[in-house]
Amino acid sequence: MREGPNSPVQVRHPLEVLEDIEEEASRSTEQLLYAAPAPWAELLTQYVDTLNELVAHKDEFTSSAETHTLDEGHAGGCG
Repeated sequence: MREGPNSPVQVRHPLEVLEDIEEEASRSTEQLLYAAPAPWAELLTQYVDTLNELVAHKDEFTSSAETHTLDEGHAGGCG
């Protein structure tokens, strides 16, 4: 007697299904990476420009945070 499609023998473990999905997504991502040449130089330029912009405006991000330097007497603790 053959097992039917809804038989418990035919049911796969959920983690196996998730592994299959992960492997397929990984293969798809790899295929996309190699399908067309990526504009790496352009992406790197944008990344560096963004980092430079963050460095240029760092005072805006850190002005509200309280900072202590060694000259302010907090190097060895307050005790």
